[in-house]
Amino acid sequence: ISHIYYSSFRCQISKMKSKSSANEAGPMPSPTNSYSSASNNKLKPREGVIDLQTHTHRKSPADVLSHLSKACQELGIESYDYYGDFQADSASSYLRKFESEVAHHFGKEDAVFCISGGMAQSIALMIHSETNKTNIEKLGDYCPSFACHPTSHVTLHENNAYSELLKMEAMILGLEGSENYDPERLKIKGCFGMEPLRLSQVQKMFHAYDERENPDSSSEKFMLSYPNKVPLGKTHVSTIMLELPHREIGGKLTPWEEVEGISCLCQDRGVRFHCDGARIFEASVGYGHETLQQTARPFDTIYISFYKGLGALSGAMLLGDTEFCTKARVWMRRMGGNLYTLLPYAVSSWDGFRKNCLSPVTDCDISVGDDGTISYERKWKFDRKNFERRRQKLCNIMKMLKRDGNIGSSVSFDPVTPQTNIVHGYLQISLEQCMEVIDKVETNTGIRVLNRVRSCSDESKNGGNCSAFQCRFEWTVGEANVLIDDAQYFLGWQEFSKVIAQMKGNE
Repeated sequence: ISHIYYSSFRCQISKMKSKSSANEAGPMPSPTNSYSSASNNKLKPREGVIDLQTHTHRKSPADVLSHLSKACQELGIESYDYYGDFQADSASSYLRKFESEVAHHFGKEDAVFCISGGMAQSIALMIHSETNKTNIEKLGDYCPSFACHPTSHVTLHENNAYSELLKMEAMILGLEGSENYDPERLKIKGCFGMEPLRLSQVQKMFHAYDERENPDSSSEKFMLSYPNKVPLGKTHVSTIMLELPHREIGGKLTPWEEVEGISCLCQDRGVRFHCDGARIFEASVGYGHETLQQTARPFDTIYISFYKGLGALSGAMLLGDTEFCTKARVWMRRMGGNLYTLLPYAVSSWDGFRKNCLSPVTDCDISVGDDGTISYERKWKFDRKNFERRRQKLCNIMKMLKRDGNIGSSVSFDPVTPQTNIVHGYLQISLEQCMEVIDKVETNTGIRVLNRVRSCSDESKNGGNCSAFQCRFEWTVGEANVLIDDAQYFLGWQEFSKVIAQMKGNE
């Protein structure tokens, strides 16, 4: 196979420790990604090393921009979009055509391209809260809220934008009380063994709402909002947000029959059901769905990302009915998201969507212009093979690793059987020791098993069911590492476990 190169990071322990202590004392959580590398060192790529963890192809800025030029030609883009082309139609605007194409494949009436997922999710929450405003006024002075899983990106990685900007509260489902919810602790320790959002958790919340007029009810005692600990009875939940798949717990999926059950509950209650579908293509394949419409059907609105599994520069999209998307365009302008032109991001996203998610069908749409000119428009269908290949690759590797007891004793994977193309790993050695092991395995085999690892708290007991985990990592199979032979994965992890055993034997 062709070698997959990587940008190596060499952990400077003293700097890492000083940064760690500084972060603990700081008042503001870091806006960086949960799985950022241990240091910001930027060394030249080390040639000839097989990188098992990096899942995307690394291209230079010049190559990326050159590819965008070719993509414009392939997509037939000959003019710019201006301020989102809000007043245009799909016949006159490439952007509106792109939005219509995505909406069609998800079975929704309309779609709105956004520059970031954070903005898209905030817009969705605000619109759904406004839609329920009449109900809130009828109920009195209730705090606008939404409900989500403890590992929602909105509560973990967006510096409480929903609270600071939208003045909303989050009802955290799956916990006995919000006093137990500490997002910073989750970001440090990880979420080993945590289950996805379940129907029973949503039912429990709605049951507590029904009991709030009962003076003997304890619902307000065991369920408080985050971050301001507003009692359940003083909130009004306008939206249930479900992430598919749950990234922070290793790509786990809420059972599909429960997704449909939550959807029915929301319809009965007049609550909107929103999907955080940053990785919805992977989720769709994990559920065994043949079309994206199957996955999208239970939800009122959906957010999707184009850079995570599709390789775009950046970009997101909100999908829903026409009324929702009309409001979304207004809110995007209010939030400063309708740039003079979205061309580089939209072109990159459309190109990634077509090349990763669609395949052409044999027939095509034929139209005749006013001058009698006949034009042909290629038709497309959802093609799941890229995502299925990645998921199956990870499943095959995990089965192979399970057969080696030494590997199983050195790393704990969560979930044990992958549900998508993501799995998380937890190690009972320190980050410093992990870096030493990684370097030694690379020297011995030419294989870099991991390059993005983060430390866990020494006190992490994971509910008392396991020994303390000291560091953890995320393993995603994507366009790059799916090409590596299974035997290389086994060799790398076998040597990894061997070096750990030797290290423990010398202690």
